[in-house]
Amino acid sequence: MEGIFFYWIAWMVWVYSTFMLKKSNFRLSVSIIVLVLIIVSPYSIYLGIFEINVTIIAFLIICSALLVKKTTIQKVYLLVCTLTITIAYVSFLLFELFDPVWLFIDRKWMLAFILVYLASMLIKDRKIRVICVVLGASQGELLYGFILSHFRFEYVIGSMSYLDITAITSAVIVLWLGVENLAQYFDLYFNKTSKEKQG
Repeated sequence: MEGIFFYWIAWMVWVYSTFMLKKSNFRLSVSIIVLVLIIVSPYSIYLGIFEINVTIIAFLIICSALLVKKTTIQKVYLLVCTLTITIAYVSFLLFELFDPVWLFIDRKWMLAFILVYLASMLIKDRKIRVICVVLGASQGELLYGFILSHFRFEYVIGSMSYLDITAITSAVIVLWLGVENLAQYFDLYFNKTSKEKQG
C-alpha cells in the first residue's frame, strides 16, 4: 500500500513530539506541522496540466523557511548540495522508467539509501541533513513531473510513493544521527574512564 511508511513514520514523530518532548514552542511547532502534513497528504491541486499533492508544497515552504536564517555562504553551499540531491533523485527515477531491470531491491529503499548516502557525504551539519534531503527530493519530484509531462504521462507530483521515500530517508538519517551521538557518548565515556584509571 502506497503511503504506509509515510503515515507510520509521521504518526511516530507526532506521538514522540507530543508526549516525549518537553513543553516548548519547538514541540508545539513539530506537532502541528506533522499533523498538518498528515491531514493534507490525500489532497492534490491542479496547476495547469500538473496535478500536485499539497504535501509537497508544504515541504517546499517549510524547508525553505528553515534555511532562510543561514548566512549567504551557507545558503550557496546548501543550494549546491540540494541540487546534487535533486539530480540524483531525478536520475534514479528516469533510469527506473527506461530500464527497470537493474532495480534488484524495492525502489523506495534503494532510492532512500542513495539519498542518505549523498546527504551524509555532502552535508556536515547533521541537523540540517533532513531539511536538505526533503528539499532536494521535492525539487526532484517537481522536475521529474515536468519531464514526464513532455511525454504525456499522467503523474501526480508528490504522490504517496514520494512521501514514502522522503519519510524513509528522513527516518534513516535521524536513526543514523542517533547512532553517531551514541558512539560519541561511549567514546567520551571510555576516554574519561581510561584517564581516571591512569590518574
